[in-house]
Amino acid sequence: MITIGIDPGLTGAWAALNEAGEMIGMDDLPVVRDGKLGWIDGAQFFSQLLLMKNAQSPVGQQLHVLVERIVPMPQNGRLGAFSQGCTLGSILATLQVIQARVELVTPSQWKKSFNLTSDKAMSLNKARLLFPSAELTRKKDHGRAEALLLAHYARTVKNK
Repeated sequence: MITIGIDPGLTGAWAALNEAGEMIGMDDLPVVRDGKLGWIDGAQFFSQLLLMKNAQSPVGQQLHVLVERIVPMPQNGRLGAFSQGCTLGSILATLQVIQARVELVTPSQWKKSFNLTSDKAMSLNKARLLFPSAELTRKKDHGRAEALLLAHYARTVKNK
């Protein structure tokens, strides 16, 4: 079983852990844009997941995916809400096509288990502690950090 965490959004990321809890893959989500509208490139995302899935086993492994449940924020306006919906929808559709087991979790649920707030720097620091070999050197790697933490949460807390 491969456990994947996804921090959705146009600056989001995915991270995958094997059964031993070791990171086996991580990347920013691929994005397609049409003017101001953006969404996840489902074909490229599917290819990334399929390569990782088949690299771990000749017959492929099951994917358990934990996706952060996003909610529209009034201050982001209608276009922001629409963009978030397109992004989440394209992620969920891709996961359905690859036949992953998908769960949604609110930020407050998973962050509480790590004593985190909405501060992205805290997530980066926690992920760096838990996964010292992960490439989390840039400030904008907070999406990767949160994806790693989501996958770790799925393995250690959610599956108990």
